[in-house]
This record gives sequence, C-alpha cells and structure tokens, in this order.
Amino acid sequence: MSPMRSLVPFAWLLVAALGCSNGNPKTYEVRGVVRFPDGQTLAEGTIEFEALDREMPIMATSEIGEDGTFEMGTFAMDDGAVEGRHRAVIVSNHEIGTGAERPGRLEQSKLHLRFADFNTSKLEFDVKPGKNEFNITVEYAPRGRQ
Repeated sequence: MSPMRSLVPFAWLLVAALGCSNGNPKTYEVRGVVRFPDGQTLAEGTIEFEALDREMPIMATSEIGEDGTFEMGTFAMDDGAVEGRHRAVIVSNHEIGTGAERPGRLEQSKLHLRFADFNTSKLEFDVKPGKNEFNITVEYAPRGRQ
C-alpha cells in the first residue's frame, strides 16, 4: 500500500472531526408534555427555553402539539437545547387574522398569561447531556379574563 493511500482513512477522520463542526454548542434532546393540574393537555402554543449563565442568550423553541407534546430545537428543528440552566415561557394565543382579535368571536386562551413572560412564568429547567424529558404543569387563566 502506498504511503498516500494509508493516509486516506486518517484524512476522513480529520474531516469528520473538524469539517463537520459548525461552531455551535452541543445540544441535547429535550422533549415533554404540557398539562394542566387536572391532566388535560395544552393543545396549542409555543414553548421557548432561554439558556442562562451565558454571555449571549441561546434560545430553543418548539410548537406544542395537539396532544401537549413538544420537542425543542435550537439550531435546527428538534435538535434539542444546550446544556445548562434555562428559564422558559409558554405562549398559547390565537393568531392575528383568525378572528381571535375580536373578543367573543373565539374562545380565549386557557393558559394563564403569567406563563408568557420569563419574569413571571417561574419555569426553570436543567438540560443535561443525554435525553431530557420535562412534564410541565401550567395553570388555567382566571375565569372571564386571560
């Protein structure tokens, strides 16, 4: 075998180790379910994680499915979240243009508005290497108001 030919496997390993890196921090699988205290799932909305203890904020987001499930994505859909502490928000509002902006036309969000703000949601999670599963309990909106 020629000396050049014996370097080919090494070159592929080097490309795999260096060339595939995009410079982004490593992410880990994060999924879960959003439920109310009575066990009913939140059937629509978005959940967002913000990594704490970092110089620049790194966000992970996911749509919440009809069954209340979510799977976070940071740099690509469903790629997870970075390791460390995160605070979270959950938003479950109707889209503008659906008629929801006209009171009484569509049902108001069942989710308490406090979950839509990082400062009031009180949701914090620790993402660790490997698979992370979070079962999140949220509160209903007060009756007659969001």
